[in-house]
Amino acid sequence: MSTRRRLRLVALVATMALVASGCEYWAQAFHAKEDGTPVPWFCNPVAPNSVTGPGMGSTNWYAGTTRSPLDYDTCETIAVGLDDAKAYAEQYPTLGDAAADGFTAGFNFITGMGTHHGKGGITPAMLADPNFDRDNPIIPNSIIDDVFDPAQPEYLQYNGNGSDAVLVGMSYYVRTDTGLPPEGFPGDNDWWHHHPTLCLNPTTATAFQAATSDATCSAAGGINVRMNDYYMLHVWLVDDLEYHGDVHAPMHPCIKSSGAIFDMDDPCHGDWGNSLSTHAGHADHSTDDFLAG
Repeated sequence: MSTRRRLRLVALVATMALVASGCEYWAQAFHAKEDGTPVPWFCNPVAPNSVTGPGMGSTNWYAGTTRSPLDYDTCETIAVGLDDAKAYAEQYPTLGDAAADGFTAGFNFITGMGTHHGKGGITPAMLADPNFDRDNPIIPNSIIDDVFDPAQPEYLQYNGNGSDAVLVGMSYYVRTDTGLPPEGFPGDNDWWHHHPTLCLNPTTATAFQAATSDATCSAAGGINVRMNDYYMLHVWLVDDLEYHGDVHAPMHPCIKSSGAIFDMDDPCHGDWGNSLSTHAGHADHSTDDFLAG
């Protein structure tokens, strides 16, 4: 065996070991730097992104800025966080696994996103408590706080509402008191959004409308909670469902109303227009959906 071929084999074995050890994205970033090739997809968003629209706020904190490929060192740093996030989420491959460990629905299934299941969010008891401040909600003893921890996304997202639904994504949800999104990952490619209000089912504390008025929420039997200071960032890293257009796209075009398409060769992965965050699903859940959920 030639020296060059031997070195290639050693490099391949080393890469496989890194992937097997949970360093999948770091390995990609590392080898791009070593080889002088472009940074991997998760450091170079190409799909459109928006942080305003139905169900969302009207403030664009990123107006006048553009996203571009990150430098090698920043990409490696982000890759470590993505590896950690994926490892955390993969502990709960199904909704049943998450529910057994205390995750509850923040939102039921929405086309383009899946569900949002979190640990330690707003509860029905909080909504019933006259001392709960709906205008400035603080969630005690919860991972939904003012700390951005790449290794622990606040929400996991599933391919349906049943216990056998499988993992499709994850998202961070972080509170700030600055009127601005958290710093999040290094670089400028993680564009956070928020939902100024969430209309919650008082029985389950599951949200069924977003960015709606108190009167509209009340008429639907819900309780409106102002979440202006809480910011969300999606992450699309699930095997056979990575979204290479933008790892942080607010919506995934391969999560259809009938469920997710686990096929990286499917044309939906190039459907960048549907990665735009209209979040219409947040705004358009019907009262029937709410009563059923």
